[in-house]
Amino acid sequence: MKGLLIKDYLTIAKQKKLAVLYVFVAIMLSFSMDSSFIVSYFSLIGSLLVLTTLTYDSFDNGYPFLMSLPVTAKTYVYAKYLFSFLGLLGFWGFSVILQFASLILRKESFEVLDVLSMDVTFFPMFLFIVGLMLPISLKFGAEKARIILIVIFGLVFVVGIMGKKLLETAVKDYHIDFETIIKKLDAMPQQVVALSLAGLGILAFVISMKISIGIMKKKEF
Repeated sequence: MKGLLIKDYLTIAKQKKLAVLYVFVAIMLSFSMDSSFIVSYFSLIGSLLVLTTLTYDSFDNGYPFLMSLPVTAKTYVYAKYLFSFLGLLGFWGFSVILQFASLILRKESFEVLDVLSMDVTFFPMFLFIVGLMLPISLKFGAEKARIILIVIFGLVFVVGIMGKKLLETAVKDYHIDFETIIKKLDAMPQQVVALSLAGLGILAFVISMKISIGIMKKKEF
């Protein structure tokens, strides 16, 4: 597994010029946009970069070569998910440091726990996206996976609009006090919400890993 992790790290390291560009753009935007943008921006970049390792693995019959080594399908999936988790965590952690640096330089007042609680909600969200993309990429390939992801998000958007209309109808017809429900949700401690989302994100990631193991075991190399 160590060799697979080093391979993925070197794959990302080859894109260091692109990473420097991302950092420069983030620093520039941090002075004109909300500080939380830095965290969401870097988490997205981290998600995309860790997924590029799958493209390199599948290039030029890469999978048959990897499976010819003393590597099992399960070990490959474990390594890929561990690298994705650590990679995303690294990008997220770096973005949090940049965010606090931006807040200090802009001389904005802030509560450390409140900012961190908001930041923690970003990590499971992008962890869920990576967990969604990995099994799709392993099943259909990285290029098709991007198209499938766009379709999925499109469907989520449509379902969201329809759900909003249905909710508005339910509130009107059944006299649901929706504002009271929102106030109760807002009254919940941010730390509790953040930890709950983190737990759900990790659970979804583990389920995704189990699915990916099944996909890799069925592949013929």
